[in-house]
Amino acid sequence: MDWNEFIKNTVALMIVLDPVGVAPLVQSLLLPVPRKRRQRVLRRELVIVLFLLLLFFFMGENILGYLGIDDSTLSLSGGIMLMLIAIGMVFPRVNVISGDSQHDSQNSEPLVVPIAVPIIVGPASLTTVMILAAKCHSSATLAQNGLSIVVAWSVAAVILMCSRKMLAKLGNRGSVALTRLMGTLLVLLAVQMMVNGFTSFARDFMKGEPALNPAAVQNMAPADPEEQQAAAPAAENK
Repeated sequence: MDWNEFIKNTVALMIVLDPVGVAPLVQSLLLPVPRKRRQRVLRRELVIVLFLLLLFFFMGENILGYLGIDDSTLSLSGGIMLMLIAIGMVFPRVNVISGDSQHDSQNSEPLVVPIAVPIIVGPASLTTVMILAAKCHSSATLAQNGLSIVVAWSVAAVILMCSRKMLAKLGNRGSVALTRLMGTLLVLLAVQMMVNGFTSFARDFMKGEPALNPAAVQNMAPADPEEQQAAAPAAENK
């Protein structure tokens, strides 16, 4: 095992996941969840995070290539989701996640969105694991980079699971203030993600690259005229 490469990849993914930075935001999103269920919900979201990281590590390029999704699309869609979440955090009466009902807002709990995606796993982390996958030229490097993902996730999971005790000292008013502060910061992050998406799209457009992946265009394209003519008699016989 190349320990230098292993440590470099692990640290890079930990920086991208940024568990210390997202911990206050994650805990503020868990406030509507009953106190006894918060740790259980967080553990479930962390398991989903690991599943998504490994899924995109092994199959991400094929999935996105087949659907015609590139980095600019990931950034734009992630930015839009974060913006909607931020609006609900800054203005609780306009909650676009849980609906208009106060009862629904109190009893709903996050599932995949928004904690697992895009708060913890966003375009940057998905791109990072796909880059790690592209570096795998043997089974040894595949196992090494896969282990880097598991180690980075484990450290992030420990930090997020322990963050509740530190933030519990804030109290109700402190939690509300923290939620609105995180919502404001989330607006800035959402705008930056959308700007990055537009910039990447404009750069590809100026280079003359197609907006859609060729494989996706082929999948969406209508059947060849000769094939349609060949299929017409068979349909008439039926």
